[in-house]
Amino acid sequence: MQNYLIIYNGTAGKSDNETIAKKAQQVLHQAGKNVDLAATSSEKDAVKQAKASTSRYDCLVTIGGDGSINTACAGFLKAGQSIPLGIIPGGTVNNFARALKIPLNTDKAIQNLIDGSPAKVDLATIGDTPMVSSLTLGRLADISQNVKQAEKRKFGTMIYLFKGIKELFTNRSYKLKIDADGTSETLRAQILLITTTNSVGGYVAFNPDATYDDDCLHVFLLKKFTLPKIMTYGAFFLSGNLKNARGVKYIKCQQIRIENLSSRKIKTRIDGDPAMALPITVKVKADFLKILLPKSLR
Repeated sequence: MQNYLIIYNGTAGKSDNETIAKKAQQVLHQAGKNVDLAATSSEKDAVKQAKASTSRYDCLVTIGGDGSINTACAGFLKAGQSIPLGIIPGGTVNNFARALKIPLNTDKAIQNLIDGSPAKVDLATIGDTPMVSSLTLGRLADISQNVKQAEKRKFGTMIYLFKGIKELFTNRSYKLKIDADGTSETLRAQILLITTTNSVGGYVAFNPDATYDDDCLHVFLLKKFTLPKIMTYGAFFLSGNLKNARGVKYIKCQQIRIENLSSRKIKTRIDGDPAMALPITVKVKADFLKILLPKSLR
């Protein structure tokens, strides 16, 4: 009999997660699985549970968005190994789940825990910090910084557009030193985006050349972020050709170091959440994860 652990945020205001966890437990029990539930009280607690799961369980299930998945991956990194990870999407954007075509419908996602099969998936890391989907810095990160969780829940992804309009009236750029796979250069950019999949912001076709198991980071540097440029970038973004737009530098690599040569401190955001300041080194941990994907994709 396979042993599953379902971890979920058990703090106040997250009661839906407990309901979903118990429903998943029931469905898995009916399929002959042994299932334990762990309501976590903090991110530290969730990381601890995920780390311990690698030696006690056959599968870990997490409920939530990219941040919750990242927390589980942090536990795997601390353990130095991973076990199959099942995902029940519950975030606002669910970018990672969309990229891997994991059902966003809760019932279908629970069924995928039974019908799905583990696929090897890359994980990006910044030291001991995991990045399952994206890292941003510059004006894109500044926009996200101004979005409150309550606004995300109320307005969804559209809130980023409204907040972004304000940023259009600034002309802030950053001087960066980039070292990608041993090749160095210094340049100015207003936005830097690193992704591990073909999806960003829930849009799954912005970079058709990227896959979840290609062992690569996909880096985009946007030199200008004005209203006219946004219209141009938008057209190239929707057609899956952002890397070919004028004013965009695209780098495909396995490791990248980014240093801040500006006087202003530059902080990053990882999968939508505030993270460390520059300098950073991002690496690919190829095939480190084993994600339960629908069998139609295997």
